[in-house]
Amino acid sequence: MKPLTRTSLLVSTARLTIPPDVLFPLLVFPFLTFAGLYFILHQSLMQTGLQFKINAICDPDLAPHPYRLAYTNIPSADKVLCGMAVFFHALIDPAYKPLLAVLFPAIGIVGLIPFLEAARDRRPFVLRMPTAIGVLFQLASMGVVMPLYALLFVITGTASIRPSTTQTASPPSKINQGNAEALLFGFLLGYVFPTTLMVFLVRPAVTAIWQGFPILFALAIFAHKVIRPPSRYVQSGYPTVVATLAFTFFLSALLHAVYVWPVLTDTAALRTMFIPVVDVFDPEAMSLADGVLKFIKWDLILGVGSVILATFWMGDSALCLVGIFVWYGIASIAFGPPAAIAGVFLWRERRLNGQTQASKTAQKTE
Repeated sequence: MKPLTRTSLLVSTARLTIPPDVLFPLLVFPFLTFAGLYFILHQSLMQTGLQFKINAICDPDLAPHPYRLAYTNIPSADKVLCGMAVFFHALIDPAYKPLLAVLFPAIGIVGLIPFLEAARDRRPFVLRMPTAIGVLFQLASMGVVMPLYALLFVITGTASIRPSTTQTASPPSKINQGNAEALLFGFLLGYVFPTTLMVFLVRPAVTAIWQGFPILFALAIFAHKVIRPPSRYVQSGYPTVVATLAFTFFLSALLHAVYVWPVLTDTAALRTMFIPVVDVFDPEAMSLADGVLKFIKWDLILGVGSVILATFWMGDSALCLVGIFVWYGIASIAFGPPAAIAGVFLWRERRLNGQTQASKTAQKTE
C-alpha cells in the first residue's frame, strides 16, 4: 500500500470536488427544508400552541365534536383526519378568500409537477414516485417536502434537459398521448373536483377525503390507463400537456383576478394574508385560525418558493435567466405565483417538445 503523500491527497481531493451546479442546490434546497422544519413545524405548529388546540378538539377521550368522526374506524387515523379537517376549515372563511385563491392553485401546480415529470418517456428513478411525494407533503407540509423534490429535480438534470438535436429522434422529455390524457384526467378528477367540493361543501368527511388527493390523482391516472393504455397511444401528447398547463394557468389567474386584485392596494390585508411574522408568540393569546394562518403562509412561501427557484435551472443562458426573473416579477402580481409557475412550465414544454411536434405536423401536411 502506497503512503498517502501531499500530492496524492490533493489529487484525491480534486477528484471529490463537487461541481458548482450540484453544490449550490445541495446547499440551498436542504436549507429551505430546514427552514420549513423550524418555521412551519416547530414555530407555527408547536410554539403557537396550534397542535394543542387541534388535539383539544380531536382527542377521542373528550366530549363529542362535529369534526370527530369515524372516518376510517381506526382511532389514530381518525384523529389525524379530524386534525386536518379542523385545520382547513379554520381557513375556509370569507375573510380568507384571497389567501385561498392562491393556496389551492398553488397546491394544484405543485402537486401536478411530480406527476408531469413522472409521465415522461425517460425520467430518473427518483422522480418516478409522484404519489409518494404528494402524500409526504400532505403529511409533513409542502414547505418541508417540496425543497427536497426540487433538489432531486435539479441535481438529476431534469430541470436542465434540452430539446432533442434531431427531428427524427424521440426526445427523452416526450410524454405520449396516453400518458398525457391520463395526466389531465387525473388532475381534474383527483385534484380539481375534490378541492371544489371541499371549498363549497365545507363538510369534515369531504375535507378528510381531500387530504388524500395525491392518491385520488394516482387512482384516476391508473383508471384512465386501463381504459386507454399508453402503449397504444404512443404519439406525442404535447398538445394535451399544453392544455393541462394552460388550464392550470387560466384557472389560477382567474381566481387571482377575482379575489386578490381587489386587495392589492390594501397593504394591511396583504400583510395579514401573505406576510409571515417572525416573533415570539403567546399561545394563550393566539387563536386557532391565527395559528393556521401562520402555518399556511410559511408553507406557501417555502413550498412555492422552492419550485420557483428550481425553475431557474431551466434557463440555458443569461437572457433566459433574466427573462424568467422578470416573468415572475410581473406575472406573480398580475396572475398569481401558481399561474407564473405554470407559465414557465408551458414555456419549457414548448422548448422541449413543441418543435418536434411542429416538424411532425409539417411533414404530414407535405
